[in-house]
Amino acid sequence: DMTACETEYRKCRRLLEERWDKGLASIEALVRRTAELSSKTTPDWDHLLTDSWTTPGASTPFVRFGSFPLDLTPLAETVRARASSVLDTVQSPTLPALLELPDRCSMLLQSARDGRQRAIETLRAVMVRLFTSLPAGRVRFTILDPVGLGESFAGFMHAGDYQEALIGGRIWTETIQIQQQLEDLTQHMENVIQKYLRNEFETLEEYNQQAGELAEPYHFLVVADFPTNFSEESARRLSSIVHSGSRCGVYTLIEYDTRREMPQGIDLNDIIANSIHLVHADGKYVWQDRVFGQFPLMLDQPPAETTLTRVMHIVGKAGAESARVEVPFAAVAPSDGQYWSLDSRAELCVPLGRTGATRLQYLRLGRGVAQHLLIAGKTGSGKSTLLHVMVTNLALWYAPDEVEVYLIDFKQGVEFKTYVTHDLPHARAVAIESDREFGLSILRKLDGEMAQRGELFRQTGVQDIAAYREATGKAIPRTVLIVDEFQIFFAEDDKLAQDASVLLEKLVRQGRAFGIHVVLGSQTLGGAFGLARSTIGQMAVRIALQCSEADSQLILDDDNVAARLLSRPGEAIYNDVGGSVAGNSPFQTAWLPDSARDSYLGRVAELQSGRKPAREELIVFEGSVDADITENRQLAASLAEESRTAEVSAPKIWFGAPVTIKEPTSVALRRQSGANVLIIGQREDVAMNLMTAAVVSLAAQLPEPAVRFVILDGSPPDSAQAGQLPRATEALPHACQFVPWRDVPDVLTELAKEVETRTQADQRNAQAVIVLIYGLQRYRALRRSEDAFGFSLDEEAPARPDAQFADLLREGPSVGIHVMAWADTLSTLERTLDRQTTREFDHRVLFQMSAADSSNLIDSPVANQLGLHRVLLYSEEQGRIEKFRPYGRLTEDWLAHVAEQLARKNPRRGNPKS
Repeated sequence: DMTACETEYRKCRRLLEERWDKGLASIEALVRRTAELSSKTTPDWDHLLTDSWTTPGASTPFVRFGSFPLDLTPLAETVRARASSVLDTVQSPTLPALLELPDRCSMLLQSARDGRQRAIETLRAVMVRLFTSLPAGRVRFTILDPVGLGESFAGFMHAGDYQEALIGGRIWTETIQIQQQLEDLTQHMENVIQKYLRNEFETLEEYNQQAGELAEPYHFLVVADFPTNFSEESARRLSSIVHSGSRCGVYTLIEYDTRREMPQGIDLNDIIANSIHLVHADGKYVWQDRVFGQFPLMLDQPPAETTLTRVMHIVGKAGAESARVEVPFAAVAPSDGQYWSLDSRAELCVPLGRTGATRLQYLRLGRGVAQHLLIAGKTGSGKSTLLHVMVTNLALWYAPDEVEVYLIDFKQGVEFKTYVTHDLPHARAVAIESDREFGLSILRKLDGEMAQRGELFRQTGVQDIAAYREATGKAIPRTVLIVDEFQIFFAEDDKLAQDASVLLEKLVRQGRAFGIHVVLGSQTLGGAFGLARSTIGQMAVRIALQCSEADSQLILDDDNVAARLLSRPGEAIYNDVGGSVAGNSPFQTAWLPDSARDSYLGRVAELQSGRKPAREELIVFEGSVDADITENRQLAASLAEESRTAEVSAPKIWFGAPVTIKEPTSVALRRQSGANVLIIGQREDVAMNLMTAAVVSLAAQLPEPAVRFVILDGSPPDSAQAGQLPRATEALPHACQFVPWRDVPDVLTELAKEVETRTQADQRNAQAVIVLIYGLQRYRALRRSEDAFGFSLDEEAPARPDAQFADLLREGPSVGIHVMAWADTLSTLERTLDRQTTREFDHRVLFQMSAADSSNLIDSPVANQLGLHRVLLYSEEQGRIEKFRPYGRLTEDWLAHVAEQLARKNPRRGNPKS
């Protein structure tokens, strides 16, 4: 029996030792793991104060919130002896208490009054751990503090100074605010489940592993003094967050006040089941867990306020920098063999960016009600990038005979200039810093295009563009009109705004059948009330970037405020069902840097180089610079044509480029009363440019014998304008007489005699004489004398220069002697001419001036609204006011070209200059 007992003893001892060894192996593994975690689970915050600390580059799967002290004294002597090799490796007397990402990262701290402050401190410590354990921008908080009114978490607001989304914009306290924040979180979860996870990914963590730059951040709902200010609706939404949050990367950190009644709509047991549950008892918190509850828990203290502030500045800066998400444009661009591979007869379809981890977001126009697009996004939201992606991708996927674009930019910028620089073959008109008048002329042009296509369809017996192409086999492109900051159309309540509203309504309602699509963009729709709501209602496709709640409701739907939750540039919502919530599709716009865009546009130009240019000439309006006289086709034709044999009865003076689609702005010098030109305003450089342009214009149309110039150049010798008129006239073979100051009275006498001679002899076809006066204010000889209304008894007294000048204005034009004069102000003009004589200037060019002066000169205050590169032309005879961009300074190269052309047309006969 003793032998059997001994055998059984040895067997039991061996089994016990094996259990010990297995347990010790587990302890050893835990100790090693603890050693690995020790650097990242340090209980203090000193490492955050070093200059080298920054936010981590990769996520950690755990977040410390406390620790368990190790007490080894209860171990038996034999166990201690057998485990000495393992226990000797223990470097720390404690083990960390951890939250685990992504499965168990919610926490519920339950207490009455005594444990509140300790619970708040723990929440703050956990928040700092999360900010400093996850990569920049990968964690965001929604903080509810109804009792403390935000004081408990005020230090975290420093991070929000750099990026509001990091802390949800502010700390929320009121019942209605709490309800709205919980509604936003549940809506975010709906988007994650329906748009990202679907049945492809089990958790947000799995999605993020494939999403790359589109990885979604974790969201933490921090609640102090729950359930204070929680309504029944708020409680119901919190229940949804607790149940489904972890799958969507949404977690809760709740301090629960047991003294307060739990509202209807949520069960405390649901929160407990999905959280690490700590209960305050006997002055300490105990983990409600079968294993961990057996050990004393020490909760971490938050860092000092100075440390917190420093850390939040670092976290905020890094978060703002990480907010830029860049989906490479190559992800949506065609490959080399796909350029111009799409057919537009059924629809236009191009990718704009990425939605979800693997899918692309497409813009589709032309099918069903999806015909027109409305875009809204505040400054910095990525709207300009989105428009560039749209235009560039249309040009890459479709040939010019499949799609054409009209681009209008009302912003103070040059976003669309690159399409002019690269001569985009798809572009029909490009307006940069456009005027409302030019935008309206584009609308009228498209209205005319719609009428032309309608006539073609009637003749063919078809109803739409697809049927026409099928029936005839002829290519007819779809037309896309893109207007950025379209609300400028309605900046003023005037006829132009009314006309624009009517035309936009017509294009939106009728453009579908004719392949005309309207894209309207704006930073805010709040100022677009001039556009009828019925027009907006017809635009089924909406793209909302970052914008306010009000704009989100305007561009999407009254019940759809999802756009206000967007937090980074380029993040957008695509909706093609008129803005209803069901149609929301979040996506990230592709990133298209300028260099890449220019490279792709260069490839488009290469594709076009092998084709015959079949399009109309590109219409360009660049409102931020002066007009270029070299682009005046009519003037170029006059310079290039052979010498005229027939007389030009009404030569034109070209002044600049119009702000509408029409021929260059000009006046015709007919031989009739009033055919004089007055330039008035305090822009001496622009006045000189107009003078020199006038000289070249007339010389290009009239042969050398048919015209001569008499020039009173009042530019001061030290001014930038000195010498410009002589420089321009050097290019002309025509007679040009520069009048010295002292000779002005004599020249006026000669001109007066010539007027009288021509009038008596009826020499209406005599040589034209153009008198140019630059700086009327500088010629005292022309000012009205004080005795202008007196009577002289000396019949042989010489005529006064001022009277001769007034007679020249009245009688000269009908016999071919015209005056073109510049005066700096209305008061200067009034010192020289009376009101009746001023009316002899039928053509008046006005620079910006006061509303009163403008009204005196043209019976309208509109010159008061002119900008730097805008001038008005007024014709009293026609009662017409035209705004235009004046020509800039004539270049030496172009004047040399003019001289060459005019010399060919006008072989010199001696030297006509004097």
